[in-house]
Amino acid sequence: MITLIADNKEMPVEWVEFSDGALTCKVDVGVVETKHNLHFNVCPTTPVKQVSEELIAVMAALWEFELILTDIKCVLHLPYLPYGRADRVFEEGNPNMLRWFLNTVDGFLFDEVVLTDVHNPASLTKLQTPYREINQVSCFQYTCKRHNGYVQKWDYVIAPDKGAKDKAKSIADMLGVPIIQASKERDISTGRIIKTELDTTLSVGSRVIICDDILDGGGTFIPLAEELRSQGCTVDLYVTHLIAAKGLDIFKGLFDNIYCYQTVAKYVNKQDVMNFNLGK
Repeated sequence: MITLIADNKEMPVEWVEFSDGALTCKVDVGVVETKHNLHFNVCPTTPVKQVSEELIAVMAALWEFELILTDIKCVLHLPYLPYGRADRVFEEGNPNMLRWFLNTVDGFLFDEVVLTDVHNPASLTKLQTPYREINQVSCFQYTCKRHNGYVQKWDYVIAPDKGAKDKAKSIADMLGVPIIQASKERDISTGRIIKTELDTTLSVGSRVIICDDILDGGGTFIPLAEELRSQGCTVDLYVTHLIAAKGLDIFKGLFDNIYCYQTVAKYVNKQDVMNFNLGK
């Protein structure tokens, strides 16, 4: 759900969903006193398909207050970019959902959009609203501090595929350790990964951390972790956006620890992650 912060004070927003699925809201009347800035914070657990509807509802409520937003700095915070992976037409008949979502955001005339570790930063060229992105290495540093610093000393950072290389290298450079590149081969008929390879052989006892932006079902990471385990490595995982649509139990025996900047959707929460790392 969207929360509003007006001049550093949270404005209550009451959400109501009717029996037919219609969504509406009630914004606290105190919002009319806003003088300087208004922040729209979208919770990363909000279903992607609901974000646009919530934005429309909140903006419509502010319109009814006759709040003159042109006199106020309005900032939209999207810690998880809806449709961030749907950045092109994959098959004939598909829409480019990210492009349409960004067009919707532009229509609200925000002064700034704040994003977090976007899956494909190049796709943001379609966004006309000024934006800034919190990058993956910043999210990683914040996550490590939340876990009492660099509890685990790693020997290598693993990039799980070519698309993850640049971001993973930034983390490796920050940690002062080498980066190892992994590659994967998919069965195009099923989408399943059938082969994972590393660009080098690691010594037994190597401590590694795989770094990427998103974990959805885990298909990229399970065969990679199995390969690393077969070489005698201890294996940790960091992702900025943890969806874990199949839960965390499928990773037991593969990862010693899972670290995430935030959980997305409502399959798991941070307590679940903590319990996993404690072996529960």
